[in-house]
Amino acid sequence: MTLIFTYIFFVSMPMILNQVYVDATNGLECIQCDDFRRERFCRESTNDNGHSQFTAFTVTLNRNSIIWKKGDILKFTRVLTNIGNTYNIYTGIFTVATDGVYAVSAAMIGGKGQSTHVSLRENGQVMVWLFTGPQFDMAAQTINLALRKGDRLWLRMEAHRVHIFHIVHPYHQLSAVLIKPGKF
Repeated sequence: MTLIFTYIFFVSMPMILNQVYVDATNGLECIQCDDFRRERFCRESTNDNGHSQFTAFTVTLNRNSIIWKKGDILKFTRVLTNIGNTYNIYTGIFTVATDGVYAVSAAMIGGKGQSTHVSLRENGQVMVWLFTGPQFDMAAQTINLALRKGDRLWLRMEAHRVHIFHIVHPYHQLSAVLIKPGKF
């Protein structure tokens, strides 16, 4: 037993710690890394000014009820995460701050007697559709997109008017996270 503890504590722990990263105030910092790993991580994780390029947000609804009409951009007002401050709750639009590959996810639920038909759009072009039936059906999509700085993403109501009553649980959500910075 002592031999196993000794191996885990003195051999495995340094290997694990050698790959630990910390989000520092002015960007990302590599802790207990050799020079090559530190330089590579910091180069891939910060912009020319040394600030973090990382983006991640998840937003949902926090109102008692909401009405969306055909053509409306869905605006989510409950912010769970907005690292990089790239999602605007007033416009419902995510504006890309860093070139890279992003995982984008959206989910919604239909209401009693109401179907919902929503598109996820990049700069106005439809990327994917979400459709729910009229009996509290759910729809979700997760896609990976290569995006450039300044690109914009949003959800748009494509069909008839939808009135969502008594929002108690956050079934509707939009999320994006930068997987890897760079031009692809």
